[in-house]
Amino acid sequence: MPGAPTGFLGKLSAERPFLVTSVLALAVTALCVLGVRHSADPASGLLILKFAAAAAAIVCAPLALAALTPQKLVFRILFLVLITALGAGLVAAAFGATPLGGSDFAPPRAAAGAGLGLFVFLAALAPLTRSTLRLGLAGPLAAVIGAVGGVGYFALENLVVSPFSAAAAAIALMGGVSVGIGVGADFAQHFARGLAPKDAAAAAGHGAVAPAAFSVLAALAYMSVVTFQANFGAVDWRLLAAAGAAALIAAAAALTIATGVLSIFRPSEQVAVDENRRRQRFAESWRPFRKRLPATTALAASAIAGVLTVVAAFETGVPEGASLAVFLVFVLVAAGLAFVSVRTSLLIVVILFLSAVFTHYIYAVFAMTAPAAAERFAGLALSAIALSQLTVSWRNASDIWRNARDVAQNAMSDGLRRFAIAYGAGGAATVACAYAFSWEGGVGAAAYFAIHAGIGLFLAPFFMVALSAQFQRY
Repeated sequence: MPGAPTGFLGKLSAERPFLVTSVLALAVTALCVLGVRHSADPASGLLILKFAAAAAAIVCAPLALAALTPQKLVFRILFLVLITALGAGLVAAAFGATPLGGSDFAPPRAAAGAGLGLFVFLAALAPLTRSTLRLGLAGPLAAVIGAVGGVGYFALENLVVSPFSAAAAAIALMGGVSVGIGVGADFAQHFARGLAPKDAAAAAGHGAVAPAAFSVLAALAYMSVVTFQANFGAVDWRLLAAAGAAALIAAAAALTIATGVLSIFRPSEQVAVDENRRRQRFAESWRPFRKRLPATTALAASAIAGVLTVVAAFETGVPEGASLAVFLVFVLVAAGLAFVSVRTSLLIVVILFLSAVFTHYIYAVFAMTAPAAAERFAGLALSAIALSQLTVSWRNASDIWRNARDVAQNAMSDGLRRFAIAYGAGGAATVACAYAFSWEGGVGAAAYFAIHAGIGLFLAPFFMVALSAQFQRY
């Protein structure tokens, strides 16, 4: 029987799921109660409830509906038509196109659009993401619970009125969702290899520790840079601690609760069948790209991307160059500590830098107003967490006996579904926080994140093949 490392946290969550869940629920409740009682802002309790409702409606509900998408084509079409019609009615009400839109119960426009957009995005990718969503659905629910506890900690420290609290909550929520979904993805892999459900859950929980640690460090990197800018060279340690605590609580809740739920789950062999079919379908769809991307082509494309980056930088400049360099150094260190891989650190930093330059160039070419520096760095932190789903898969797929294209294919097969869910959830989480915290730059941060991470996704396969060819014998 094949085995996999379980680690202390994975084993504890799998063997004592009710105990761990109860302790976390008690801790989150205590943080919220203490935050409401000791906050100087009398509206802090309402803000916590508003954030919980927005996160559940805009992030969790679309994820749950996408997980329920039927497999058979006829039923899937009927389901999609029904949900899309309901969502369209909700959006119409938000824009006042129906009588409900003129009442006090009309949903916010950006929130309604983000929720419907997340569902449509995930439903379109159902063959890639359905099984992962179903297995990891407890993760996003737990991430919302953890993020609510993080907002309670902000209230306890009288920091909910900070201009950076909304972005910190969005990063924590998105990081928790990514961790929880990763547990479901790893569970499917381990179960398909032959592990018992409890052992597969423990191994999946252990595998999620590194992405969870990186999401916490990414939140710390964001808060370090933006408070350093805002305070003219002094880091706000209270905000830094609060951002780290929120990200840690959300990630820990998603990891432990998702692992605990899967440990008591009794899957059928259909889980292994779905996982094997997914890998086979991906390999078939990836074959044309694989044929056109040998190592030499990938190296040439990477070099061209570097040249275009230099040209774009000369044309439009690099905004906040010093702060961007500091942020990338933080991400480099964070990836090295979390993933214990120099190559993974280099890959994610290179992609982040090139994508940042190209994103700024796109804003300049289309004469779009770029978000403020704090919103841009929030988008960068979200993008770092999303792209880490690809880079850590590339690290895990590395093998001296495989050529560069095999490594990239295996990395994309495992990481693309994780990235897609994190990508959609990141944008929705940012919009949810924009609504809950009345964050004016939230929608702009979500748009910046979508463009930046999309460019990073396009660049990732080329650099995976190129770096694999440089570091491995094939």
